[in-house]
Amino acid sequence: MNVGSLIKYYRTKQGMTQSELVEGICSVPHLSKIENNGKEANEQTIDLLLNRLGANLKEVQQKNGMIEELLDEWIHNINYLQVDKARGLYERLSELSGFIAYTPHLYLYELYKLRYYLLVREIEEAKLHYKWLEKHKKNFSYQELYLFHYYHAICLIVQNKYRQANDVLDDLVLSQGEGVNASGDVYYHLALVKCHIEQPGYAIFYGKHALTSFTADYNIKRMLHTLMIMGISYTDSNIHEVALDCYKHLERNAEILGEMDMLALTYHNIGYLKQKMGNLAEARDYFKKALDSGIDDAYSYMVSLYAYAETSYYLEDYVVAKESFDQLKKNAARSNTKIYQILPNYYLYMMEGEEERAIRYLEDYTLPFLYDKELSFTDIRSVNKILADYYKKEGKFKEALQYTYME
Repeated sequence: MNVGSLIKYYRTKQGMTQSELVEGICSVPHLSKIENNGKEANEQTIDLLLNRLGANLKEVQQKNGMIEELLDEWIHNINYLQVDKARGLYERLSELSGFIAYTPHLYLYELYKLRYYLLVREIEEAKLHYKWLEKHKKNFSYQELYLFHYYHAICLIVQNKYRQANDVLDDLVLSQGEGVNASGDVYYHLALVKCHIEQPGYAIFYGKHALTSFTADYNIKRMLHTLMIMGISYTDSNIHEVALDCYKHLERNAEILGEMDMLALTYHNIGYLKQKMGNLAEARDYFKKALDSGIDDAYSYMVSLYAYAETSYYLEDYVVAKESFDQLKKNAARSNTKIYQILPNYYLYMMEGEEERAIRYLEDYTLPFLYDKELSFTDIRSVNKILADYYKKEGKFKEALQYTYME
Protein backbone atom coordinates (compact mmCIF):
# COMPACT_ATOMS: atom_id res chain seq x y z
CA MET A 1 0.00 0.00 0.00
CA ASN A 2 1.33 3.45 -0.98
CA VAL A 3 0.77 5.39 2.26
CA GLY A 4 2.23 8.52 0.68
CA SER A 5 -0.56 8.63 -1.90
CA LEU A 6 -3.14 8.29 0.87
CA ILE A 7 -1.56 11.13 2.86
CA LYS A 8 -1.92 13.29 -0.24
CA TYR A 9 -5.55 12.14 -0.59
CA TYR A 10 -6.45 13.12 3.00
CA ARG A 11 -4.53 16.41 2.74
CA THR A 12 -6.15 17.55 -0.52
CA LYS A 13 -9.57 16.41 0.69
CA GLN A 14 -9.23 18.73 3.68
CA GLY A 15 -7.84 21.60 1.59
CA MET A 16 -4.60 21.65 3.59
CA THR A 17 -1.33 22.89 2.09
CA GLN A 18 1.90 20.92 2.43
CA SER A 19 3.33 23.67 4.65
CA GLU A 20 0.38 23.46 7.02
CA LEU A 21 0.65 19.70 7.28
CA VAL A 22 4.42 19.44 7.89
CA GLU A 23 4.72 22.17 10.54
CA GLY A 24 6.78 20.72 13.37
CA ILE A 25 6.99 17.27 11.72
CA CYS A 26 9.24 17.37 8.64
CA SER A 27 10.22 19.56 5.68
CA VAL A 28 8.03 20.26 2.65
CA PRO A 29 10.51 18.54 0.24
CA HIS A 30 10.48 15.51 2.54
CA LEU A 31 6.66 15.41 2.42
CA SER A 32 6.68 15.77 -1.38
CA LYS A 33 8.89 12.70 -1.66
CA ILE A 34 6.61 10.77 0.71
CA GLU A 35 3.45 11.78 -1.18
CA ASN A 36 5.00 10.80 -4.50
CA ASN A 37 6.05 7.46 -2.99
CA GLY A 38 9.64 8.33 -3.77
CA LYS A 39 10.85 8.04 -0.17
CA GLU A 40 10.17 5.43 2.49
CA ALA A 41 9.29 7.45 5.60
CA ASN A 42 9.64 6.05 9.10
CA GLU A 43 6.49 4.90 10.87
CA GLN A 44 6.64 7.70 13.45
CA THR A 45 6.60 10.41 10.74
CA ILE A 46 3.71 8.66 8.97
CA ASP A 47 1.75 8.44 12.23
CA LEU A 48 2.31 12.13 12.99
CA LEU A 49 1.20 13.19 9.51
CA LEU A 50 -1.88 10.95 9.58
CA ASN A 51 -2.83 12.06 13.10
CA ARG A 52 -2.76 15.68 12.01
CA LEU A 53 -5.09 14.66 9.18
CA GLY A 54 -7.43 12.92 11.62
CA ALA A 55 -6.43 9.40 10.58
CA ASN A 56 -4.01 6.71 11.67
CA LEU A 57 -2.03 4.02 9.90
CA LYS A 58 -4.05 1.13 11.29
CA GLU A 59 -7.35 2.67 10.11
CA VAL A 60 -5.88 3.35 6.68
CA GLN A 61 -4.66 -0.24 6.39
CA GLN A 62 -8.07 -1.55 7.50
CA LYS A 63 -9.85 0.63 4.96
CA ASN A 64 -7.49 -0.54 2.25
CA GLY A 65 -8.22 -4.16 3.20
CA MET A 66 -11.95 -3.44 3.13
CA ILE A 67 -11.63 -2.05 -0.42
CA GLU A 68 -9.85 -5.22 -1.49
CA GLU A 69 -12.63 -7.39 -0.03
CA LEU A 70 -15.36 -5.28 -1.64
CA LEU A 71 -13.67 -5.53 -5.04
CA ASP A 72 -13.41 -9.32 -4.71
CA GLU A 73 -17.07 -9.53 -3.76
CA TRP A 74 -18.06 -7.20 -6.60
CA ILE A 75 -16.38 -9.18 -9.37
CA HIS A 76 -17.75 -12.37 -7.82
CA ASN A 77 -21.28 -10.94 -8.06
CA ILE A 78 -20.65 -9.84 -11.64
CA ASN A 79 -19.29 -13.23 -12.72
CA TYR A 80 -22.24 -15.01 -11.10
CA LEU A 81 -24.67 -12.58 -12.81
CA GLN A 82 -26.04 -11.31 -9.49
CA VAL A 83 -27.13 -7.98 -10.94
CA ASP A 84 -28.84 -6.48 -7.87
CA LYS A 85 -25.91 -7.26 -5.58
CA ALA A 86 -23.44 -5.98 -8.17
CA ARG A 87 -25.43 -2.74 -8.45
CA GLY A 88 -25.39 -2.28 -4.67
CA LEU A 89 -21.62 -2.72 -4.52
CA TYR A 90 -21.15 -0.38 -7.47
CA GLU A 91 -22.91 2.35 -5.51
CA ARG A 92 -20.96 1.59 -2.33
CA LEU A 93 -17.61 1.60 -4.12
CA SER A 94 -18.54 4.80 -5.96
CA GLU A 95 -18.79 6.51 -2.57
CA LEU A 96 -15.24 5.32 -1.82
CA SER A 97 -13.82 6.19 -5.25
CA GLY A 98 -11.88 9.20 -3.93
CA PHE A 99 -10.02 6.98 -1.48
CA ILE A 100 -9.56 4.18 -4.04
CA ALA A 101 -7.85 6.61 -6.42
CA TYR A 102 -4.89 6.75 -4.01
CA THR A 103 -4.61 2.99 -3.47
CA PRO A 104 -2.98 0.23 -5.53
CA HIS A 105 -6.52 -0.96 -6.39
CA LEU A 106 -7.32 1.98 -8.67
CA TYR A 107 -6.95 0.25 -12.04
CA LEU A 108 -8.57 -2.97 -10.90
CA TYR A 109 -11.53 -0.93 -9.67
CA GLU A 110 -11.78 0.91 -12.99
CA LEU A 111 -11.55 -2.37 -14.93
CA TYR A 112 -14.32 -3.90 -12.85
CA LYS A 113 -16.39 -0.80 -13.57
CA LEU A 114 -16.10 -1.57 -17.28
CA ARG A 115 -17.24 -5.15 -16.66
CA TYR A 116 -20.13 -3.87 -14.54
CA TYR A 117 -21.31 -1.49 -17.29
CA LEU A 118 -21.33 -4.43 -19.71
CA LEU A 119 -23.28 -6.58 -17.25
CA VAL A 120 -26.04 -3.98 -16.88
CA ARG A 121 -25.93 -3.15 -20.61
CA GLU A 122 -24.84 0.47 -20.20
CA ILE A 123 -23.07 0.16 -23.54
CA GLU A 124 -22.34 3.84 -24.25
CA GLU A 125 -20.92 4.26 -20.74
CA ALA A 126 -18.83 1.12 -21.30
CA LYS A 127 -17.41 2.45 -24.57
CA LEU A 128 -16.46 5.76 -22.96
CA HIS A 129 -14.87 4.01 -20.00
CA TYR A 130 -12.93 1.68 -22.32
CA LYS A 131 -11.37 4.75 -23.98
CA TRP A 132 -10.31 6.07 -20.56
CA LEU A 133 -8.75 2.72 -19.67
CA GLU A 134 -6.94 2.55 -23.00
CA LYS A 135 -5.15 5.81 -22.17
CA HIS A 136 -3.87 4.30 -18.90
CA LYS A 137 -3.07 0.75 -20.01
CA LYS A 138 0.68 1.43 -20.00
CA ASN A 139 0.43 1.52 -16.21
CA PHE A 140 -1.37 -1.84 -15.91
CA SER A 141 0.09 -4.95 -14.36
CA TYR A 142 0.08 -8.13 -16.49
CA GLN A 143 -3.12 -9.29 -14.78
CA GLU A 144 -4.81 -5.91 -15.32
CA LEU A 145 -3.80 -5.88 -18.98
CA TYR A 146 -5.24 -9.39 -19.37
CA LEU A 147 -8.56 -8.23 -17.90
CA PHE A 148 -8.49 -5.12 -20.10
CA HIS A 149 -8.29 -7.24 -23.27
CA TYR A 150 -10.88 -9.72 -21.99
CA TYR A 151 -13.38 -6.99 -21.13
CA HIS A 152 -12.70 -5.35 -24.50
CA ALA A 153 -13.76 -8.63 -26.13
CA ILE A 154 -17.04 -8.61 -24.16
CA CYS A 155 -17.55 -4.99 -25.25
CA LEU A 156 -17.23 -6.14 -28.87
CA ILE A 157 -19.62 -9.05 -28.27
CA VAL A 158 -22.43 -6.85 -26.95
CA GLN A 159 -22.03 -4.74 -30.12
CA ASN A 160 -22.36 -7.93 -32.27
CA LYS A 161 -18.74 -7.60 -33.46
CA TYR A 162 -18.12 -11.31 -33.10
CA ARG A 163 -15.17 -11.73 -35.47
CA GLN A 164 -13.21 -8.94 -33.78
CA ALA A 165 -14.06 -10.41 -30.37
CA ASN A 166 -12.92 -13.82 -31.60
CA ASP A 167 -9.50 -12.43 -32.58
CA VAL A 168 -9.05 -10.78 -29.17
CA LEU A 169 -10.06 -13.90 -27.23
CA ASP A 170 -7.97 -16.24 -29.39
CA ASP A 171 -4.91 -14.09 -28.70
CA LEU A 172 -5.78 -13.98 -25.01
CA VAL A 173 -5.94 -17.76 -24.65
CA LEU A 174 -2.70 -18.20 -26.60
CA SER A 175 -0.78 -15.54 -24.63
CA GLN A 176 -1.37 -16.71 -21.06
CA GLY A 177 1.49 -16.24 -18.65
CA GLU A 178 2.77 -14.77 -15.37
CA GLY A 179 0.32 -16.80 -13.32
CA VAL A 180 -2.73 -15.73 -15.36
CA ASN A 181 -4.76 -18.60 -16.80
CA ALA A 182 -7.95 -18.49 -18.85
CA SER A 183 -10.96 -18.72 -16.56
CA GLY A 184 -14.27 -20.42 -17.23
CA ASP A 185 -15.64 -16.99 -18.16
CA VAL A 186 -13.01 -16.51 -20.88
CA TYR A 187 -13.71 -19.99 -22.28
CA TYR A 188 -17.44 -19.26 -22.13
CA HIS A 189 -17.15 -16.06 -24.15
CA LEU A 190 -14.81 -17.74 -26.62
CA ALA A 191 -17.35 -20.56 -27.06
CA LEU A 192 -20.04 -17.90 -27.55
CA VAL A 193 -18.20 -16.10 -30.36
CA LYS A 194 -17.22 -19.41 -32.02
CA CYS A 195 -20.92 -20.28 -32.02
CA HIS A 196 -21.84 -16.93 -33.60
CA ILE A 197 -19.19 -17.16 -36.33
CA GLU A 198 -20.26 -20.75 -37.03
CA GLN A 199 -17.25 -22.69 -35.80
CA PRO A 200 -19.32 -25.25 -33.86
CA GLY A 201 -16.45 -27.66 -33.24
CA TYR A 202 -14.44 -24.99 -31.45
CA ALA A 203 -17.57 -23.77 -29.67
CA ILE A 204 -18.11 -27.27 -28.25
CA PHE A 205 -14.42 -27.60 -27.32
CA TYR A 206 -14.29 -24.32 -25.39
CA GLY A 207 -17.80 -24.87 -24.06
CA LYS A 208 -16.66 -28.09 -22.39
CA HIS A 209 -13.77 -26.23 -20.74
CA ALA A 210 -16.17 -23.54 -19.52
CA LEU A 211 -18.68 -26.10 -18.26
CA THR A 212 -16.01 -27.92 -16.25
CA SER A 213 -14.96 -24.64 -14.59
CA PHE A 214 -18.50 -23.44 -13.88
CA THR A 215 -19.48 -26.82 -12.45
CA ALA A 216 -16.52 -26.73 -10.06
CA ASP A 217 -17.53 -23.20 -8.98
CA TYR A 218 -21.28 -23.99 -8.77
CA ASN A 219 -21.97 -21.12 -11.18
CA ILE A 220 -25.42 -22.44 -12.11
CA LYS A 221 -26.53 -19.67 -14.48
CA ARG A 222 -23.33 -19.81 -16.49
CA MET A 223 -23.58 -23.62 -16.63
CA LEU A 224 -26.99 -23.24 -18.27
CA HIS A 225 -25.76 -20.52 -20.64
CA THR A 226 -22.90 -22.80 -21.69
CA LEU A 227 -25.29 -25.71 -22.26
CA MET A 228 -27.28 -23.43 -24.57
CA ILE A 229 -24.19 -22.66 -26.66
CA MET A 230 -23.32 -26.35 -26.83
CA GLY A 231 -26.89 -27.27 -27.80
CA ILE A 232 -26.80 -24.80 -30.71
CA SER A 233 -23.31 -25.98 -31.72
CA TYR A 234 -24.30 -29.66 -31.65
CA THR A 235 -27.33 -28.71 -33.78
CA ASP A 236 -25.08 -26.94 -36.30
CA SER A 237 -22.81 -30.01 -36.29
CA ASN A 238 -25.85 -32.24 -37.03
CA ILE A 239 -25.35 -34.14 -33.76
CA HIS A 240 -29.04 -33.91 -33.07
CA GLU A 241 -29.50 -36.35 -30.18
CA VAL A 242 -26.79 -34.71 -28.08
CA ALA A 243 -28.23 -31.27 -28.88
CA LEU A 244 -31.68 -32.41 -27.74
CA ASP A 245 -30.17 -33.83 -24.55
CA CYS A 246 -28.61 -30.39 -23.80
CA TYR A 247 -31.98 -28.73 -24.33
CA LYS A 248 -33.86 -31.17 -22.11
CA HIS A 249 -31.45 -30.38 -19.25
CA LEU A 250 -31.97 -26.68 -19.95
CA GLU A 251 -35.75 -26.97 -20.08
CA ARG A 252 -35.90 -28.81 -16.77
CA ASN A 253 -33.53 -26.47 -14.93
CA ALA A 254 -35.03 -23.28 -16.38
CA GLU A 255 -38.45 -24.39 -15.12
CA ILE A 256 -37.06 -25.22 -11.66
CA LEU A 257 -35.23 -21.88 -11.38
CA GLY A 258 -38.08 -19.85 -12.84
CA GLU A 259 -35.79 -18.52 -15.60
CA MET A 260 -38.54 -17.75 -18.11
CA ASP A 261 -36.34 -16.00 -20.69
CA MET A 262 -34.01 -18.99 -20.68
CA LEU A 263 -36.98 -21.35 -21.01
CA ALA A 264 -38.26 -19.37 -24.01
CA LEU A 265 -34.80 -19.43 -25.61
CA THR A 266 -34.62 -23.19 -25.02
CA TYR A 267 -37.97 -23.70 -26.76
CA HIS A 268 -36.80 -21.51 -29.65
CA ASN A 269 -33.60 -23.51 -30.08
CA ILE A 270 -35.45 -26.83 -29.93
CA GLY A 271 -37.59 -25.37 -32.72
CA TYR A 272 -34.42 -24.55 -34.66
CA LEU A 273 -33.21 -28.13 -34.11
CA LYS A 274 -36.52 -29.60 -35.33
CA GLN A 275 -36.39 -27.26 -38.33
CA LYS A 276 -32.93 -28.55 -39.26
CA MET A 277 -34.23 -32.10 -38.92
CA GLY A 278 -37.02 -31.27 -41.38
CA ASN A 279 -39.84 -31.46 -38.81
CA LEU A 280 -41.45 -28.11 -39.61
CA ALA A 281 -44.73 -28.72 -37.78
CA GLU A 282 -42.88 -29.63 -34.57
CA ALA A 283 -40.53 -26.70 -35.09
CA ARG A 284 -43.44 -24.28 -35.34
CA ASP A 285 -44.99 -25.69 -32.16
CA TYR A 286 -41.77 -24.95 -30.27
CA PHE A 287 -41.49 -21.44 -31.72
CA LYS A 288 -45.07 -20.85 -30.52
CA LYS A 289 -44.15 -22.16 -27.06
CA ALA A 290 -41.27 -19.68 -27.01
CA LEU A 291 -43.63 -16.82 -27.87
CA ASP A 292 -46.13 -17.93 -25.22
CA SER A 293 -43.47 -18.14 -22.48
CA GLY A 294 -43.63 -14.43 -21.67
CA ILE A 295 -40.30 -13.27 -23.14
CA ASP A 296 -39.23 -9.97 -21.56
CA ASP A 297 -36.57 -9.17 -24.15
CA ALA A 298 -38.18 -7.50 -27.18
CA TYR A 299 -35.45 -8.60 -29.60
CA SER A 300 -35.66 -12.26 -28.51
CA TYR A 301 -39.42 -12.11 -29.02
CA MET A 302 -38.91 -10.84 -32.58
CA VAL A 303 -36.42 -13.64 -33.32
CA SER A 304 -38.99 -16.26 -32.30
CA LEU A 305 -41.84 -14.44 -34.08
CA TYR A 306 -39.83 -14.42 -37.32
CA ALA A 307 -39.10 -18.14 -37.00
CA TYR A 308 -42.79 -18.83 -36.28
CA ALA A 309 -43.91 -16.76 -39.29
CA GLU A 310 -41.32 -18.35 -41.60
CA THR A 311 -42.25 -21.94 -40.67
CA SER A 312 -45.93 -21.04 -41.06
CA TYR A 313 -45.13 -19.85 -44.60
CA TYR A 314 -43.35 -23.08 -45.53
CA LEU A 315 -46.21 -25.08 -44.00
CA GLU A 316 -48.46 -23.09 -46.38
CA ASP A 317 -50.42 -21.60 -43.50
CA TYR A 318 -50.40 -18.24 -45.26
CA VAL A 319 -53.01 -16.53 -43.08
CA VAL A 320 -50.95 -17.09 -39.92
CA ALA A 321 -47.72 -16.32 -41.78
CA LYS A 322 -49.00 -12.94 -43.04
CA GLU A 323 -50.43 -11.96 -39.65
CA SER A 324 -47.15 -12.86 -37.96
CA PHE A 325 -44.93 -11.07 -40.49
CA ASP A 326 -47.12 -7.95 -40.28
CA GLN A 327 -46.92 -8.00 -36.48
CA LEU A 328 -43.16 -8.49 -36.65
CA LYS A 329 -42.73 -5.44 -38.89
CA LYS A 330 -44.78 -3.32 -36.47
CA ASN A 331 -42.70 -4.49 -33.49
CA ALA A 332 -39.48 -3.88 -35.42
CA ALA A 333 -40.56 -0.36 -36.42
CA ARG A 334 -41.37 0.50 -32.79
CA SER A 335 -37.96 -0.70 -31.60
CA ASN A 336 -36.09 0.55 -34.71
CA THR A 337 -34.81 -2.97 -35.42
CA LYS A 338 -33.91 -2.78 -39.11
CA ILE A 339 -33.32 -6.46 -39.80
CA TYR A 340 -36.89 -7.44 -38.91
CA GLN A 341 -38.28 -4.61 -41.00
CA ILE A 342 -36.41 -6.11 -43.97
CA LEU A 343 -36.54 -9.93 -43.65
CA PRO A 344 -40.37 -10.31 -43.76
CA ASN A 345 -40.74 -8.45 -47.09
CA TYR A 346 -39.62 -11.36 -49.28
CA TYR A 347 -42.33 -13.60 -47.85
CA LEU A 348 -44.98 -10.87 -47.98
CA TYR A 349 -44.23 -10.22 -51.67
CA MET A 350 -44.33 -13.96 -52.39
CA MET A 351 -47.75 -14.27 -50.73
CA GLU A 352 -48.96 -11.44 -52.98
CA GLY A 353 -47.78 -13.42 -56.01
CA GLU A 354 -44.92 -11.00 -56.81
CA GLU A 355 -42.02 -13.45 -57.07
CA GLU A 356 -39.77 -11.28 -59.27
CA ARG A 357 -40.18 -8.33 -56.93
CA ALA A 358 -39.42 -10.60 -53.96
CA ILE A 359 -36.21 -11.86 -55.59
CA ARG A 360 -35.07 -8.34 -56.52
CA TYR A 361 -35.69 -7.26 -52.94
CA LEU A 362 -33.48 -10.07 -51.62
CA GLU A 363 -30.67 -9.15 -54.01
CA ASP A 364 -30.89 -5.36 -53.74
CA TYR A 365 -31.72 -4.89 -50.05
CA THR A 366 -31.75 -7.98 -47.86
CA LEU A 367 -28.46 -9.63 -48.76
CA PRO A 368 -26.35 -6.41 -48.85
CA PHE A 369 -27.80 -5.41 -45.47
CA LEU A 370 -26.97 -8.79 -43.90
CA TYR A 371 -23.40 -8.75 -45.22
CA ASP A 372 -22.82 -5.11 -44.29
CA LYS A 373 -23.96 -5.59 -40.69
CA GLU A 374 -22.24 -9.01 -40.32
CA LEU A 375 -25.52 -10.35 -38.97
CA SER A 376 -26.87 -13.89 -38.72
CA PHE A 377 -24.98 -16.31 -40.95
CA THR A 378 -28.08 -18.53 -40.82
CA ASP A 379 -30.13 -15.77 -42.46
CA ILE A 380 -27.39 -15.12 -45.04
CA ARG A 381 -27.26 -18.80 -45.93
CA SER A 382 -31.07 -18.99 -46.09
CA VAL A 383 -31.29 -16.02 -48.49
CA ASN A 384 -28.53 -17.43 -50.71
CA LYS A 385 -30.38 -20.76 -50.90
CA ILE A 386 -33.63 -19.05 -51.91
CA LEU A 387 -31.80 -17.16 -54.67
CA ALA A 388 -29.88 -20.24 -55.86
CA ASP A 389 -33.08 -22.31 -56.03
CA TYR A 390 -34.89 -19.54 -57.91
CA TYR A 391 -32.20 -19.22 -60.60
CA LYS A 392 -31.97 -23.01 -60.99
CA LYS A 393 -35.72 -23.07 -61.59
CA GLU A 394 -35.31 -20.29 -64.18
CA GLY A 395 -32.47 -22.17 -65.91
CA LYS A 396 -29.98 -19.41 -65.09
CA PHE A 397 -27.25 -21.71 -63.82
CA LYS A 398 -24.45 -19.12 -63.74
CA GLU A 399 -26.42 -16.98 -61.28
CA ALA A 400 -27.52 -20.07 -59.38
CA LEU A 401 -23.91 -21.20 -59.04
CA GLN A 402 -22.92 -17.77 -57.71
CA TYR A 403 -25.42 -18.01 -54.86
CA THR A 404 -24.69 -21.69 -54.27
CA TYR A 405 -21.00 -20.77 -53.82
CA MET A 406 -21.91 -17.86 -51.53
CA GLU A 407 -24.16 -20.16 -49.51
